[in-house]
Amino acid sequence: MNFIELQTNRNTIIRGVFIRSSNCNSKTVVVCIPGFECVATTAPKFIRFTNELLSLPSNSIAGVVRYDPTGIGLSDGEYHRTTIDTLVDDLTTIMNYLLVNYEKFSFITHSLGICVLIEYLKLNKQKIEINKMILLAPALNQCELHRYWFMQQKQSNLTWEIFKNNFQESNFVEYLNNHSSDQLKPCRAYEITYEFVRICSTKDYSFALADYQNQILHIHANADPVVPIESVKDRFIHNRIFSSTDHDLEEPKILFEWTKQASKFIYETF
Repeated sequence: MNFIELQTNRNTIIRGVFIRSSNCNSKTVVVCIPGFECVATTAPKFIRFTNELLSLPSNSIAGVVRYDPTGIGLSDGEYHRTTIDTLVDDLTTIMNYLLVNYEKFSFITHSLGICVLIEYLKLNKQKIEINKMILLAPALNQCELHRYWFMQQKQSNLTWEIFKNNFQESNFVEYLNNHSSDQLKPCRAYEITYEFVRICSTKDYSFALADYQNQILHIHANADPVVPIESVKDRFIHNRIFSSTDHDLEEPKILFEWTKQASKFIYETF
């Protein structure tokens, strides 16, 4: 295992780990991209996935990189300053470091992580060759999800169907207008600016991955209360849906199953 410490374009220091495989000749790397308020270096799902992937006899990758975004986990900075742009800059810093020696990449993303990857690919699609993508509870439909989360603050047992039938846009607009852009919004463990909410609530990344359809494995809990599976408009060819409410997909039995399936998917050819 190698420790990574890199300076972003914003002069912050992000850190991660590079767990190398025995295949030192490979030019392929797997990159783990965490979700909102999450880390990749020590997350059980990414650790288990790494161990499972590197234990397979058909090992054709150089290793797995797990990094923490600015302001969380091992990385320096202030998390409340996070924006989609800063998250993309973090990923860009990691990728620029890897592109010096590696040519082909697979990605495993959780929740908001796929939005970060899509924004990165908009600017760098021609620079890299993509092997596979594993999407864990992808929060692609940011536009509707932020409205759903707004309603969820007042109705804890909210379902996607109830949200769709009862949401009033005027209430959401009023909610945003009542908070200045730089005002901090309390989240699960950190705070974030309302500007982050305002910008993300205009984004919908649905169907942005149409060119990679056969290279994607979608994994989701059927009763995910954070990113309801009904919010995903894409109909991915390869998917694994579990009977669970676990957005993090870290319940032991589920974790054991999907990491095995995802690891095999990385090496499969179609």
